[in-house]
Amino acid sequence: MIPHANLILAGILTVICSYTDIKSMTIYNRYTYPAAVTGFVYVIVTAQWSHLYGSIVILSIYLFFFLSGKMGGGDLKLAVALSLFLGHEPVLCGSILAGVVLMAWGFACTWYKTGQLKQGVLVAAGRLPGGEFPYGAVLGPASVTVAVLIL
Repeated sequence: MIPHANLILAGILTVICSYTDIKSMTIYNRYTYPAAVTGFVYVIVTAQWSHLYGSIVILSIYLFFFLSGKMGGGDLKLAVALSLFLGHEPVLCGSILAGVVLMAWGFACTWYKTGQLKQGVLVAAGRLPGGEFPYGAVLGPASVTVAVLIL
């Protein structure tokens, strides 16, 4: 096997899905489904069963957010595919990192647009709706970054 092939494949998936998520606010099935199947095959070939079990954990967590309407289906499929390649730890830490980045982004954008610090704080705290920004565009790079730092 190629050393760090899983990291390379996750990086390619991240670049493609981040681009499409920023461009059209959509992560397409034509990218996530083949990536998930490839990740599943990779897990079986390399016998990295912890990645398979971790992807089930990621699926259950993200499914909760999807069913509650807080997240889109593309984000769920991207997180599961990434967890098959990287394991659940980088995806969980990347999810937290992505959330912090998006809270800071919402705070900064709202404060800049309104000029009121209080409005920015309320958006960062989730009390006021901020502008939409694609979560998957931040989730992928954050997860891959965490995986690289763990190496």
